[in-house]
Amino acid sequence: MQIMNQTLTTNHQDFQVTAYWLDSNQDFNNTRYQPVVIICPGGGFRYHSQRETEPIALKALAEGCHAVVLPYQLIEPDQMVYPTALQQLAKTIEWITDQSDTQKVDPERIVLVGFSAGGHLVATFNGIATNPELNTQYQLDSYRGHHAAVILSYPVIDLDAGFPKEESEKERITTDQRLWHAQDTLTKWAKPCFVWQTATDELVPAINSLLYVTELNRLNITTEYHLFSDGVHGLALANKVTQRPGKPQDVNEPVAQWVPLALTWLAEINIAHR
Repeated sequence: MQIMNQTLTTNHQDFQVTAYWLDSNQDFNNTRYQPVVIICPGGGFRYHSQRETEPIALKALAEGCHAVVLPYQLIEPDQMVYPTALQQLAKTIEWITDQSDTQKVDPERIVLVGFSAGGHLVATFNGIATNPELNTQYQLDSYRGHHAAVILSYPVIDLDAGFPKEESEKERITTDQRLWHAQDTLTKWAKPCFVWQTATDELVPAINSLLYVTELNRLNITTEYHLFSDGVHGLALANKVTQRPGKPQDVNEPVAQWVPLALTWLAEINIAHR
C-alpha cells in the first residue's frame, strides 16, 4: 500500500486529498486495474469526521479497492460550502482518472461514498454532474472523468428535512436554494445508488434518504436501499474500529452489515469483485 497526500487546485484555491493506493499483486499473471472509492466524510459541514475517513479507506483496501479521502470545502467565515465542494469533487475525479496507468486505477469504476453532510455533497453531485445543463452551469464540464456509482450513508439530502435546523445555517452552506434539495437535482442520467440509514437517526431524520430513494425509483435508476430499524447517527462502520470511547451504541451488529451488502451490490453492477 502507498499513502499519498496530493495538493489539487480548483478556481485558484488549493485543497489536499489523501490517496491509499493498492500495490500491484505480482501473483497475478495480468495487470489488474482496480476500482477506487472517493470518501466524503460527515461533520455537519463544519469539520470532517476522522471516523469516516481512514477506517473507511482501509476497509476499501481490504476489499480490493483503491481509496481517496476528500476533505471538501467546509463552512468558513468568508466562504460557503457550495459550489466549491462540487468543483473539488470533480477535480478529484479528474486527478484519479489521470492516475489510471500509474496507480492501476480503473477510471470506469469510480465510486463516490458520502457520509452525513458528505452524503449531501455526493448526492448533489450525482444530480448536477450527470445533468448536461447543470453540469455546465456549475462549471463541472471542464473536468475530465466521471463516477460510476454512489454509496450514501445516513445522508443529509434536503436542507429543509430536519438538518440543519436554523435557516441561517442553510445559507452558510449555500444561498443557492436549488442545492438545498439534492433529490430535485436528479435526472434519468444519475448513476446507480446504494443508500442506507437508521429509522431512529436522531440528527438527520430518515425522511432524507427516503426522499432521495423515492426520486431514484421514480426515475428508474438502479437503487438498493436499507433502512435499519435502530441505530444512532454517525455509525460509520458500526463496529469496534469506529467506536468512540464510552459509546457502546456505536457498535451495532445489524447495521454493520451495510458493508457486505454494499460490496455485494457493487459486484451485481459489475464494479467490485465478489
